[in-house]
Amino acid sequence: MINKLIILSLFLVVLTEQTLAQTNALSSSPYSLYGLGLSNETSTGKVNALGGLGIAMPSNSFINNSNPASFGNVLLNSFFYDFGFKAQTNTLAEGSSSNSNIIANFSNIAIAFPVTKQSGLGITLIPLTSVGYSISGIQTNIEGTNNSNFITDINGTGGINDLKLNYGYALTNKFRIGIMASALFGKITQTETDYLPSNTLVIEDENYYSGFRVGTGFQYNALKNFSIGGTVQLPTSLNGSKSSTITLNSTDSTTDLTENSETDIDNFNLPLELGFGLNTMLKNNFSLNVDYKKSYWDNTNQTDQLGTYVNQNLFAMGLQYAAEKKVSKFFNNLEYRVGYSFNDGNLEVNNQRIKNSSMSLGIGIPLDPYTNSMINIGYSYGSKGQITNGLIKENYHLLSINLSLEGIWFQKRKYD
Repeated sequence: MINKLIILSLFLVVLTEQTLAQTNALSSSPYSLYGLGLSNETSTGKVNALGGLGIAMPSNSFINNSNPASFGNVLLNSFFYDFGFKAQTNTLAEGSSSNSNIIANFSNIAIAFPVTKQSGLGITLIPLTSVGYSISGIQTNIEGTNNSNFITDINGTGGINDLKLNYGYALTNKFRIGIMASALFGKITQTETDYLPSNTLVIEDENYYSGFRVGTGFQYNALKNFSIGGTVQLPTSLNGSKSSTITLNSTDSTTDLTENSETDIDNFNLPLELGFGLNTMLKNNFSLNVDYKKSYWDNTNQTDQLGTYVNQNLFAMGLQYAAEKKVSKFFNNLEYRVGYSFNDGNLEVNNQRIKNSSMSLGIGIPLDPYTNSMINIGYSYGSKGQITNGLIKENYHLLSINLSLEGIWFQKRKYD
């Protein structure tokens, strides 16, 4: 029976991957122009309203994608599903001008189930990065002329997907370890349109990246109401290739020209990442999570034409209130959350880091009083960059909805 479930789950993952590949418009930020795009800011389950991380949180009531060791705590008869959706509005400010846009799309699919009494397995498909930018009206002087120029529009879409396999094992009732393996793949498309005096030149570059990444983690219940966790993601290199199409569209009666080419491009290096977190229960059913992650981008020796990669620090914290569940009282089963996150950015442009900070609120609405099935809704308000040294300040509102379901499997029915 478990083999059938695994096959079915893998089918759902592959199907969703195809959907994401066709509609991967998960960003509308000018900062997605750099590198592989913006790092994904959403995750699974309830953590979106808790600062986005949960390194020390177990996976006994939902899918926690932050630490593979958490899957060592999946309950024996539970089968978890998580389907995510996000909608985001961005307001961009540069100098005295500003404009807004909105995007919406699916954000993840995940499953988790026990393998033995001491271990569990999870499969998650989620974006690693997203690209979505549009730059229009760039004026360039035509060489050899004094007053003639042409206009250029540049658009970018796509991103990198992360198909992640997590396995956790409980060595004891208090100590869990885990390993993770990720298949990273995706396409980033940049289209440049040059409007010349008598022609239109369109250059479309499709950059493909693929590779694998591994990591590990642990969780330890140091005290009855206090646990710690740690994660390591090893550095890796994504192989790159490029397919280019150049089209010259003439505005007169001459024939249009199209040229195709395929070349290898530089690999993209992902850094070593270390994370540490703690989880503690406070009085009156409050729980607190605090996390810290550091990414060693300096060691990748990687450069970008528009900026320099630097070591990145990320801090997140979240507070949740969950009363003792009572089957007959709906409002007793609601969960309330608040969170904060800050990272100092992994790219430095014009000697300025592109920092990102956000505040979040959320609620968990139970779907079934007898299981952990829940609709997790999170709202975040944040900002990136600043209006200095030619940078753009981006304020955003992010709404995330995760349908987190628990199925109870292989449980014998009881009759009176």
